[in-house]
Amino acid sequence: MPKIVDHDERRDEIAIAACRAIAKRGLEAVTLSDIAKEAGRTTGMLAHYYDNKWDLILGALRFMHVRLEQRLSQRLNGKTTLLELLQDALPTNAARRAEAAAWLAFWTFAANQPDLLKRSAQIHSDWRALLRQCLLRTQKDARNWPDEMIEHVVSSIMLFTDGLYVKAITRPAMYTPAMQVTLMGEHLDAVLASARTRHPRRRKPLRRS
Repeated sequence: MPKIVDHDERRDEIAIAACRAIAKRGLEAVTLSDIAKEAGRTTGMLAHYYDNKWDLILGALRFMHVRLEQRLSQRLNGKTTLLELLQDALPTNAARRAEAAAWLAFWTFAANQPDLLKRSAQIHSDWRALLRQCLLRTQKDARNWPDEMIEHVVSSIMLFTDGLYVKAITRPAMYTPAMQVTLMGEHLDAVLASARTRHPRRRKPLRRS
């Protein structure tokens, strides 16, 4: 009886291998052969799932975002804090460090490649939307903020996270997992306090007896 292949699982397996290969070789230097070797597959098999190297790399980036979205969505239960959620986005273990390294390599290269930036725009939009959802689900008063304030807080979190990615990858001894979480917590406290200062919670009117 022929073996049944789970093509979605196989595609995800290749995407994870691509992240590891990019972290080892760099985005420009990595080849389909490198990725195939990392995945324990042949380049011919990769061609069944991706048209070329860049199609595979963008597929890997999309996969990383989907996996992050799944992790965060599973924890959006009303009891999890914003910091606890965002810990899952930080490069605090080997797998997430590989993902972060792949992201950094991609953005560095894509900065001068308009076509790649255009093709990856949806990933960026999806990440903003996910952060916005996390903010509004964990900070009930934020639902009453003007939209521009919500977007400002989301942008601040995104920029700070990107900075942590850079430091955690390039200075891992200094920016340990515990330090990353501490710094993220301090940043969230500051940006949320600033937003609340400008848009304080509305007090309920007193009832007259």
